[in-house]
Amino acid sequence: MGEDNKKGFRLPLGASRRAKADGADDPTPGRSEGAGAKASGTRGDAEPSKPVKRTRRKATATSHSELGEKLIAGVPARIMRPRLVFVCCLVAICAFGLLMVYSASSVEALKEQGSSWYFLFRQAIFMAIGFVAFAVIGTRAVIPWRAFRSSASKVMWAAVVVLLLVVLAVGAGGDTWGASRWIPLGFFNLQPAELAKPAVIVLAAKILSDYYEDGATDTFSFLVSMAICLGVPAILIFAEPDLGTTIIIAVTVFAMAYICGISYRLIGALFAVFVVAAVGLAITSSYRFTRLLVFLDPWSDPFGDGYQATLAIMAFASGGPFGRGIGNSTMKYNYLPEAHNDYILAIIGEELGFVGTAIFVLVFLSMIAAGFYIARRSASLHGQLIASGCSFVLLIQFIINTFGILGLLPMTGKPLPFISYGGSSVLTSLILAGLIFRVSVESNVQTAADRRRAGLAVLGSASGDEEVAGRERPSMRRGSMRTARLSEREQQDISTHMGRSTAGPARTRSSRRGQGDAGPLPGEGRAPRS
Repeated sequence: MGEDNKKGFRLPLGASRRAKADGADDPTPGRSEGAGAKASGTRGDAEPSKPVKRTRRKATATSHSELGEKLIAGVPARIMRPRLVFVCCLVAICAFGLLMVYSASSVEALKEQGSSWYFLFRQAIFMAIGFVAFAVIGTRAVIPWRAFRSSASKVMWAAVVVLLLVVLAVGAGGDTWGASRWIPLGFFNLQPAELAKPAVIVLAAKILSDYYEDGATDTFSFLVSMAICLGVPAILIFAEPDLGTTIIIAVTVFAMAYICGISYRLIGALFAVFVVAAVGLAITSSYRFTRLLVFLDPWSDPFGDGYQATLAIMAFASGGPFGRGIGNSTMKYNYLPEAHNDYILAIIGEELGFVGTAIFVLVFLSMIAAGFYIARRSASLHGQLIASGCSFVLLIQFIINTFGILGLLPMTGKPLPFISYGGSSVLTSLILAGLIFRVSVESNVQTAADRRRAGLAVLGSASGDEEVAGRERPSMRRGSMRTARLSEREQQDISTHMGRSTAGPARTRSSRRGQGDAGPLPGEGRAPRS
């Protein structure tokens, strides 16, 4: 760092803090071995030094134990375990979501649509489409991994921006829900603000990795790109208005920037400005200010503005420790509005009680923890940012919905991921899950055995080479295709070791004991300094 600073070299924003964190485990360069160096394992002239305790470093995606790895279905266990946990929790949560959608919406569906299965069938169709998107994104068969770092990410982001502009022009929902957030498509209403979450994450990961990992852009271009990537969708979403989604996307991008190592001061300043702006917008808007007052005291108007908040609290209280049982909720009988949508957690608390709700929360948090563990095991910064960004979105939305129903945060109308009824919400949540799964698939990097095998070199004498010059070895036939794929530089590195030892030049001992580098024999005293 000292020499680089003298030459005028500047690290990216926050890269010095990241470099310190990455280099904390690097060994301190020792002194060069010279004539005046003390013998290893001694202190002074006679007192033996205490053995140094070596700590084992934790394995990472590219550096792990060289003694061998445990494989699960041919994949290293360090990669396969979080993947299996993530997929199992995801399937369990989606199945539980279908069950609770049916339980919470059966009465309303029977009254309004004539069939108690109406919302369940639609939710199952949305979830099937979402799992198709999960399979397309999560496997290598359709979309190559390099597409997420190419101009395709910009095209996807631009398509979402166009949809957000269409919402402002012909959006629906203003008369019913007070905000125009949906594009009517006949069979369902598309909410582009939900699709903006994965689009912004993928593009922000590309911009951050290009700057911090590859150094392909300068600081000014990086700041401008990030401002456009986050600012344009945030302004359009806020204009619907949808403050909750704007907060989720902004906090996620801040978290991704923190992972890259951006300056604490810069993040703190931007976050402070963001909080002040959010509070100012909440105070100046009438319906946001009403929600803030309901959050502070929902019982001040239990039959007016605080109607949903008080009924949600009553639903949890009536559930008790073990609940009333699946399907036995009373709040779904046209008491609690949006029981199968934003307030579905209140029905879960009433029917399953505290124990059942706690189990559901633990399963969801286990899935999120597996997502962050997948991000940690990624071999590249780009993969870490995508997996961690998607996990942050799911976690933040889960916290906003849960705390809003419990009265710990103002209710913003955000659905519960994978559980609440809604086509756009379920589709977006499964797309985010597919991105996390894809990062895990791309994290299956070269194993320790592969690295040791690739480092082997063939040694032989000139006479031995002449003997096999006229015939082809079976081992060479098997490895001919692999050798052809080696780069020119790798072939030159291998060819430099042909016919000689890879251990370097031989070092001969001195003929006289006690001189040179020779150590004392067992039973003899310490070797004198040369």
